[in-house]
Amino acid sequence: MTKIHILGPNPETFLVKLAPLFPEVIFTVGSYRDDFGKNFKLYDVLFTFSDFLSPDSFKVSNRLRWVQSLGTGLDGMIDSPYLDDTVIFTSMRGIHGPQVSELVFMHMLSLSRNYSKAMVNQRDHLWERWPGKSLQKKTVGLLGVGIISQALAKRCKAFDMKVVGITNTRRELENFDKIVLRKELISIVQELDYLVVLVPLDGETLGLVDERVFSGMKRTAYLINVARGGVVDENALITAINNGEIAGAGLDVFEQEPLPVDSPLWSQPNLNLTPHLGGMVDVYVEQAMPILIHNLKAFLNGQNDTMLNLVEHQKY
Repeated sequence: MTKIHILGPNPETFLVKLAPLFPEVIFTVGSYRDDFGKNFKLYDVLFTFSDFLSPDSFKVSNRLRWVQSLGTGLDGMIDSPYLDDTVIFTSMRGIHGPQVSELVFMHMLSLSRNYSKAMVNQRDHLWERWPGKSLQKKTVGLLGVGIISQALAKRCKAFDMKVVGITNTRRELENFDKIVLRKELISIVQELDYLVVLVPLDGETLGLVDERVFSGMKRTAYLINVARGGVVDENALITAINNGEIAGAGLDVFEQEPLPVDSPLWSQPNLNLTPHLGGMVDVYVEQAMPILIHNLKAFLNGQNDTMLNLVEHQKY
């Protein structure tokens, strides 16, 4: 029988949906990073989020045939030196647009209206008023123009914002006022009020948003990162905020997750942090289930080429 391990926060929510549909499959669940690696050789299939794996999780992966990411990312999995090209990789690409867009707006509005100050004042029973910044007529740059970015662009236009897409291929897209090439990043940031990071982490994007980008941004501009922590140089970000090169930032992803308790990011002023919540919403299991059901049926029937969101090793 095929054995599938589901690893992540609240894995039982996936189990209760899948187990009745696939009685021929043995499902197990785990919630901790080390839980999977201890029994890795027992499973044919892994359903997981990439941040629930340690670098050595795949050392004893002689039986593994398929990895289904429960998120969009496959970093830490598809690039593992312990897995060969016969292992199938699939992702949840295409379902995160609405909720990640909402989180971006939460950060933009929180920073623009200084909501963190309001929360402190509420705690201290202090009545104090100040003018905030409106999103209306502001320019937002979306670094990456994939599915999530396109969903966000649509919502930005509803707020009467100007939307600039930043990508490797210049093309026309609905709800974007302008598309510029990624090589123009340092010059285009001079026009932006918000820079939102939405690119995957790879060899080209590692450390892409660095001190050169921050030094070119408006002093009143904000950075929002909901992609991968490694795309942004965190030390350069701290320096930029402390030096007044940018007004602040909202981070949902980090170079190291969980964020270490001694990280200077925790106490950095004008910096809003969320613990990688972008895709985590109450309807996520329902969003994911059509892909999981389709792919599992295809896998069990030996129709791997019909699986959704297949990711080729060499393209990641």
